[in-house]
Amino acid sequence: MAKIKRIVEVDENGSDPIFPKMGGNYKLACCDCGLVHDIEFYVVEILERHPNGFFAYSEPLDNEKYQVMFKAKRNNRSTANMRRKKP
Repeated sequence: MAKIKRIVEVDENGSDPIFPKMGGNYKLACCDCGLVHDIEFYVVEILERHPNGFFAYSEPLDNEKYQVMFKAKRNNRSTANMRRKKP
């Protein structure tokens, strides 16, 4: 398996579901610019919500019992805006 996961959109709803490596270093390459990002994923329990949008959370939950899943979809409008602002 490659060290860097390439995510490809399969339809207008985005990519297939992705199950990242929990608690460690997960490398993700942007499909347009080729930048590689190190991303860490954890599953936590929300203990208390604050009005400013922040929340108190538990220690990461057991990786044997819980798993993060995500999908990726390129946002064409935001991508175009970011590229216009680049020098």
